[in-house]
This record gives sequence, C-alpha cells and structure tokens, in this order.
Amino acid sequence: MDETKAREVAIEAAQAGGKILLDYYREGVYSTRIKEDTSLQTGADLAAEQAIIGCIQKAFPLHNIESEEQGRLSVSSSPYCWRIDPLDGTENFVLGLPYFSSTLTLCYLGQPQVAVVYNPVTDALYTAERGGGAWLNGNDIRVSPTTRFTNCRVFLIPDFATKRMPLTERLRHSLHMQCRRVLDTWSPALDWCLVACGKADLVVAISEQPVVPDAGILLLEEAGGRITDFQGESFTGVNQRCIVGSNGTEIHERFLQLVQNTSGEKEPWSEPLLSKLSYGMQ
Repeated sequence: MDETKAREVAIEAAQAGGKILLDYYREGVYSTRIKEDTSLQTGADLAAEQAIIGCIQKAFPLHNIESEEQGRLSVSSSPYCWRIDPLDGTENFVLGLPYFSSTLTLCYLGQPQVAVVYNPVTDALYTAERGGGAWLNGNDIRVSPTTRFTNCRVFLIPDFATKRMPLTERLRHSLHMQCRRVLDTWSPALDWCLVACGKADLVVAISEQPVVPDAGILLLEEAGGRITDFQGESFTGVNQRCIVGSNGTEIHERFLQLVQNTSGEKEPWSEPLLSKLSYGMQ
C-alpha cells in the first residue's frame, strides 16, 4: 500500500466533501431528520458522503468502507478499511456554527494508518500518517507543553447515553472547578485536532459503545500525545469506553487521579458499569 497515495486520496475526498458542506452551509437549504440515536442527519451529510465515497472507490476499488451515515458499504478480503464521517459536528452545522468537519481514516487490520480532518469554513486541513507525523495545512504540529492542571483547556466528549450519568456529571463539575476551561463543542474530530496542535491540553471521551480508533486519535498520537483509558492502560481500540488524550505531561496522571476521586466503591469507573448504563438514566 502506497500511504502517500492514500493520504493524497484522503485529502482529495475530504476537500470534495467539505466543498459540498460549505455550499449547503452558506445556502442554508437542506433536509434534516432525527436519527434513532437522536443525532441529526442532513441532506448535506448524504451529499458529502457520496462525493467522499466516489473518490475512494475510484482510487481503491477493493478497499472496505464504513460510513457514519450508511454503515458498512462493501465487504472484501482486503485488510484495508476506510472509516468516514462526512459531517462531524452536524448540530453545529445546523445551528450555523463554523465548527464541523469531513473526517476520513484509512485503517489496516483495524488500526489507523492515514487520517484527514478538514474544516471547510476555516480551510484547516489536519493530516497524519502512522509513524510519519501530523500536520496542519502542511506544517508540523505538536502538543502543548502545559504541565499545570489549573492551566488545562479540556474537551469533554460524552455521548447521548452517558452525558447524564451521575459519574459524568461529577467529573464535569470537578474539571470545571480545577481546570482553566472545559468545552463541549459537539465536534469530536476537531477537538482531538486542537489538542494535537497544542491549542488545548486534554480530550476526554465517555461512550456507551467501545471507542473506535479514528482520525483524531492518530493525529494526537503522531503529534506526540498520550492516550489511555481511565485506568491508565494504553488505548488499544478494543472494548475501551472511557479514554483520555493529553499532551503527555504530568497533567495526564493528574487527570487519572481526578477520575479516581470522582468514583467510589459503589460507582467505579469501569467498563462493565458503562456497558450496562443502568443507573441514573431516566
């Protein structure tokens, strides 16, 4: 596999999808529906998705594709699979907030090898290759040097199922009390990118389903970041629902300690507990 070609195709596809998103965004005319998980889907998502898929299939017809909107589109024996989210940040898009992106990840045997995140409004193009580094518009990016927890800027990303859990609420409150800023922006891919390029320091994901390795995760790793679960174990992409990405300094350990302080014997941060999500949910 020529990863340089893959990166070029990913950039072409993300920009093609982004151009469509930008046209819809400026015109403000598109259909909108609420999906089963209560998230939004627009005509812009679907149109951008078709453009992205077309670019990939033309260049790599034998690769598998998994898309946010249509699910798995092809099944082959190829070890390569493209993960696509044509519009990450649909709520922002609908509200007219210029914080959304087209996101692509090329995986080999489930592990990200090439990543592209493109914000068409700001023309910010984030790219990464496994073992090759991370870039913003062609310039190398690195994580921040922040070491003081009180100076941290944190992105908190619970999903629809976990955002009202008592543990999530306690953790959110603790972060607000101890960090400089806690943000919930509704566009996770760009959140990971901002930590990767040193604009923020921590990103925290809490999910009902196991977190899947994606573009933002590869970007942060290649920018020098550290990613673990809430027990401090390295992120493997296998059945881990709570993860934290950081700049790799002592603030990472400080966060893990904060997590332990917000839990207790009756409500520990654990994978079995999150898989059930049976308490505190009305």
